[in-house]
Amino acid sequence: MVLKQVLRDIRKEWSWALFYTVVATMIVMAIIFLYVSFSSVRKQSSSIQSFIDQKVVMFQFMPTQMEPAEGGRQTSESFDLVKYLQLNLSEEGNAGSYVMIGNDGYVGGKYESILILFGQYGSLAGLNYGSPMALFVPEAHNEDVGKQLTVAGQTIDVIDTVGSDFDLFHPLYYIDSENPILSNALVLCTRDFQTVNSMFPWWELTSEVFGRMVLLNPTDAEVSYLQTMFYNKYGTIYKGISTEEFTKTTTIASMRAHRLYMWFYILSGVLLLIMMMCNVIRMVEAHVADYTVHHLYGAPIRLIQQRVGGFVFSLNILPIVGVLFVLAANELTLWYLLPFCMVLILALCVFAACYAGKRIGTLNRLGNLRRDY
Repeated sequence: MVLKQVLRDIRKEWSWALFYTVVATMIVMAIIFLYVSFSSVRKQSSSIQSFIDQKVVMFQFMPTQMEPAEGGRQTSESFDLVKYLQLNLSEEGNAGSYVMIGNDGYVGGKYESILILFGQYGSLAGLNYGSPMALFVPEAHNEDVGKQLTVAGQTIDVIDTVGSDFDLFHPLYYIDSENPILSNALVLCTRDFQTVNSMFPWWELTSEVFGRMVLLNPTDAEVSYLQTMFYNKYGTIYKGISTEEFTKTTTIASMRAHRLYMWFYILSGVLLLIMMMCNVIRMVEAHVADYTVHHLYGAPIRLIQQRVGGFVFSLNILPIVGVLFVLAANELTLWYLLPFCMVLILALCVFAACYAGKRIGTLNRLGNLRRDY
């Protein structure tokens, strides 16, 4: 009986139901996509602040190429890149870097790539270990924790997983935790550059490491030493800049824009909730005479409330179906929003049922139309 009445109400309101579904779906999807964008920016902002707090100085090669200074040729001869990296990427050093290489048969076939975190970059990424080399695996391969894996001929202990929210930040690059690059990568943390360099001789790790080099809380002399040596020996400008200075010129505008997006996200959610409640009130007011007649012909208030609640549920479940379809089509893992949406819909159903009962009761009192004995 109730289902039949609900279907009849939907047929009578099909045009409004279609319009409401399209508008509600568009607003919800805008909120979801803004939430995804802001979530990524929020995590990136947290990483930036961590680098600033630890006074991380990044280095990058500038495009200008010059001839090495004549006076610096002799003084730079003693500058051994491998020796420098071995010393400064050790436990006593304050340097860090990372390299991502493909798994060309170096380790089991389940891992597509190997992420190597040198020196202090392991701690910057939130991975702690006590040995010269250690392995971390993605959550999807947690069965390897506690085992030993052979990587390029070296047997290394797998001590833990990286965690489900593991991401990789560098002032020039950011890899979000949702990125497929990280979801199937074996993470090798090391403080022994020479050994790892010999494990992957074809990858020219030296240039890769210097391309992403960072120093934690360095002195002016340490920064100047690196810049001077590269200029004197190679004629290359290797500029060091603090994370704070770098982000002031590159990310402040985007962060401000995302704060505005956040306000839009909040206001859109509030407006969507108001629109849903107004839609419920409009629907009840448009059909209150029909509900009252139904009540006069013997239907109890509870049955009419079930009818109203069922109609509101049907009307609002359509946007949820549309959202689920879009999420599945775009492979977005935001299924934890589904329980929240269902609770919201049930709350609207209860609100609609209570409001309808109140309006019918008001008409009964005004016209003394019906008495329940």
